[in-house]
Amino acid sequence: MVGPSIRVPLLTTQSAAQTGLPVDVRGYNQITIFLSSVGTTSSGVVTIEEADYDPLLTGIYSGTWSTIGATVAASTFSAGAMVAVHLPAPACYAYVRVRISTLIGGGGTISAVLRAN
Repeated sequence: MVGPSIRVPLLTTQSAAQTGLPVDVRGYNQITIFLSSVGTTSSGVVTIEEADYDPLLTGIYSGTWSTIGATVAASTFSAGAMVAVHLPAPACYAYVRVRISTLIGGGGTISAVLRAN
């Protein structure tokens, strides 16, 4: 039997360097980030990151987050393609987010969705 799952849009049709929505994934050990494009994405980089959460402080960590695995070149999912990035498991994640760390070139945009189980 599969436990409860979540689907959370992180970024929608973006090209500028920016940070996506941080998602609380505590208790989930199977996490996948789906990256997709509209139009041509000939350059740019997406970074998947994680950080801790301390309810006794101000909440979600506001400093520099830790990169999970390698970055993803936007050119690898250009022209309507989709790429799934499976996060290493088992692991003990707190918050996960994506960040367009290098702006998307080529005139296209990207979207990112997190799914966890």
